[in-house]
This record gives sequence, structure tokens and C-alpha cells, in this order.
Amino acid sequence: MGQQTMIAEKLAYFFDASDLGSVFEEWPEEIGLVLCLDDAGTCEMLLHHREEGRAVLRKAGALLERGPGEFAVVPPVEGYPTRRVMFSDEQKLLALVEDEDDLAEMAADYLINYHFEKDRKARERREKEAARALAAAMPKRPARSSEPFYWRPRLHLSEVREKARPKPKAPEIPQGYMPAEALSEAECFFAEGALRIGRRGVRLELAPELVDIKTCTRLVQEVGFRDDLSRFVLPRKSVAGWQPGEPLVIDIPEERFPAALRARFSGVARVAEVTVTAQGVFVAPGAVIPEPVVEAAPKADLKAPVRKRRRFLTPVRVAVVLLTGVGLTAGTMINAVETPAQLVASDDGAR
Repeated sequence: MGQQTMIAEKLAYFFDASDLGSVFEEWPEEIGLVLCLDDAGTCEMLLHHREEGRAVLRKAGALLERGPGEFAVVPPVEGYPTRRVMFSDEQKLLALVEDEDDLAEMAADYLINYHFEKDRKARERREKEAARALAAAMPKRPARSSEPFYWRPRLHLSEVREKARPKPKAPEIPQGYMPAEALSEAECFFAEGALRIGRRGVRLELAPELVDIKTCTRLVQEVGFRDDLSRFVLPRKSVAGWQPGEPLVIDIPEERFPAALRARFSGVARVAEVTVTAQGVFVAPGAVIPEPVVEAAPKADLKAPVRKRRRFLTPVRVAVVLLTGVGLTAGTMINAVETPAQLVASDDGAR
């Protein structure tokens, strides 16, 4: 009945180290315990150091969900209500604490952590004071801003961190080029082609010796140039489906090219060194492709004797000639385009 009356409101019951030493053999002398009891019958245990003072009351209030002065405290504390607890109730609470076998070990760990945190804060204060003293001793220089500059150490002695490994030095490779390690598995094809200005603009032919009227022709609008105009690049999709060694024709509008390049490509065809990667189709114009030489026909020798062409008479022509001769003898005119059959028919009619 007494315990039910005791827990009818929210209560923080403080045990000091001497009380707990009678229950646990190895209880730290600097650590106390607070039992936080609420009206629902639950109990929370809160360890604290004797130097924490009224900060423990704030922690107990957080567990009980009550503000300062809104829960009872035993033994009495100024500013908080209290209540009378009978000796039998106190023994019941001690028995409740005794059931927690690992509570003494937790108290020892709490004491270690408390001293560690206390030392860390003391070091931080000393470091800040040393930094302020160093800043005050340094000669004053005109600052860029109106706010004073204080040096603050980035690492504290209590912090254990793995040393940062030095980053590998970046290779001295100019922009636009990639280190060899990055290209070990990169897609890359090489091809030779021809560049010229055609009817639809600047024309790039891959495997030009195989290009015919059946070769696939693509019109590409996007083109980029290197800063020295020594090469240009087309989108990777320009050669989608193409395989090295196959013919392909790519036309780019002439106005996409600077005037200097248009003048270079006009009139003559040039060798094109083509590199295909996942980033694009890179084209480097090269030397002029020489025009094929046409051999002239040999001149006739005027002094050489002219060979007369022999003429051969076919049987039909022989019959026509003979009959023509007979007709002339007989005084009859015969058409030279008549066939021998027509002549025979005419002869029979005459008879």
C-alpha cells in the first residue's frame, strides 16, 4: 500500500555512493544513482557523477517529461517538491536496484567516460587560451575583414584518427588527353578515309575505295573543332552500326566549317585519319590525295606505211554483186537493198 502511494506521482529518488556500496561491493565512490518513477509504474535508472550538480535534475526531468519543479525529488532539493518515503519503501527500491547485476560495471564505465570527457574539455580550453595568446602576440596586419582571426587547432589530443594517406600526384598531362590507366578498356577503332567538298557539303568517306551508289550516306549537323583547327569531331551516333573496313559516307553542311577549312578542302581531296571512341568520331585531315594519272594514246607514225584493210564479201554481198552485173548487162535496173529471194521472184515473173 505504501509503494502504491509512493509512485502515485512522478518522483526522482537519489541514492548516493554510500547507499549503493552496501549493495554492490565494487561501486565507485564518485557515482550516484537516480531512480525516475512515474505514475504508470515504470522506473528509469540514471547514473551521474557527484560533480554534475543540478545538471542531473535536468536529465531526470527529461526522462520524466517534466520541467524544473514539476516532479518530486527525494532527498529534498530547493525549488522542487518532495515527499516522505518510509524506510520499507526505501528498502524495496534498493532491492529493485540489486536485481540489476551489471549496474556496478556500468557505473565504472560511466566514471571512466566522465573523466575522459572532463579532460578533453580542459584540453580544449587550454588550446583555445593558447591560441588567443598566440594571436595577441603576433604583429597585427591589416585584415581583409572586420572580424578578428583566431587560430583553432583542427585535431585534439584526445582524438584518435587514422593518418590520411597522401593522394597520388596527378600526372602532368595537358587538358584534352587521358592517362593510360583510363584507356585500358576503352572502345577505340581506327580507319582511313577521304575528305572533300561535295554537292551536300564537306564529305567524309570511310573506306573510299569501296564506296559506290549503294553505300549508306548520312547527314550530320553537329561538329566540333579543336582550338587549333587541326582536327574536328562528330557525334558517336554518326557511325552507329558501322564496322571497321565497311564503306560509309558522312556529309556535313559546308557552312558548319570555318572559312579556312573550307578553302583547304575545296578543289582537292585529302586523306582523313579517323579515330572512333565512345566519346565521338575524331577526324584529322591529312595530305592531298593525288589525282589518278591518265595515260595518253600513242601518236600515229606518219612515216609508217599504211596497211590497207582487207575487205571480205559475204555470200549475200557476192550474190548481189553478180546479179547487179547481170542486170546491167540485160539493161534492167535492180535495187541494191533487195535480197536474193526477191531477185529470183522478179526473174521468174519476167519469164
